[in-house]
Amino acid sequence: MDQMTVGKEVGAVTQAVNILRAIADAEAPMGVTALARAANVSPSTTLNILRTLIGQKLVGFSAHNKTYRLDVGLLELARSLLNSSAMNLLMPELQDLARRFEATVTVWQMHGERHLLVGRVVPEEGVHIEFPVASRVSAYAGATGRMMLALGHYSEAQIRAAIEGLPWNEPVPFARYLKELKQARENGYAIDAGHLLRSVTSVAAAMVDVEGRPRLAISLHTFLGQHSPAALKELGEALTAMCRRNEVAMFGKRA
Repeated sequence: MDQMTVGKEVGAVTQAVNILRAIADAEAPMGVTALARAANVSPSTTLNILRTLIGQKLVGFSAHNKTYRLDVGLLELARSLLNSSAMNLLMPELQDLARRFEATVTVWQMHGERHLLVGRVVPEEGVHIEFPVASRVSAYAGATGRMMLALGHYSEAQIRAAIEGLPWNEPVPFARYLKELKQARENGYAIDAGHLLRSVTSVAAAMVDVEGRPRLAISLHTFLGQHSPAALKELGEALTAMCRRNEVAMFGKRA
C-alpha cells in the first residue's frame, strides 16, 4: 500500500492515542497515575489530554472512584467499520499485496476440519491463479494447513495422520514436513512450493484470537519459479506483518 511520507509525529496526538490504548488494554477502569504509567506519559499531561478526550466523548469519567473508561464517541468514529466484513477491512492491504507480488491473494476462515474461502483478490495485470469463492479445503492442506498445524498443539502422530490422506501433487517427506512446521512457527509464515497444487507456490500466514487459535489465514499464490527465494521471504514477511497489524483489531489482544 502506498503510504504518505511520514514526517515528524505530533507529540500530543501520539500521547492521546497511547492513553486511549492504555484504557482499552486495561481489565478495569484506571486512575490518572496508573494510566500515565501505562501510556508512558507524564501525569499532568495525561490529565490534560483526558479532559480533552472527555469533552469529545471519547473517554468517560467516574467521579465516584476517579477512574476513566472508553466512551461512546469512539463508536461514532468507528461506525463505518462496525458492520464491515473481514474482506472489506483488509481489502486495501490485500490489493497492495496482489499488485506488489503479482499474486492471487485468498482469505480463508479457519474453523473445523475444512477451511472456507471467504474472498480473493487477483492482480490487475497478467495471468493469475483462480480460486472459486466459497471453496472448502482440508484444514491441513498446503501452506494454510502448515500454519494450522504449526500454531496448534499436535503430536507427531496427529500431524502424520492429518497429512497422510491429503491429495498431494508431490508428497513431502515427514521429517522435512516437521522441519517446515518449525520454520513456520519461527517465521510466522509457511510455504508450499508445488507440493499440493502442481506448478503453484503458496505462502500463508494466519491471524490468531485472544487464545492463540488460528482464525483467519491469508495466502498468496504465484506460479512455481515466479519468485526467487529472497522474494518469497520478502512476500512471507509482508504477509506476516499484515496479519500482526490486523489481528488485534479483528480478534482481540492476547494476554
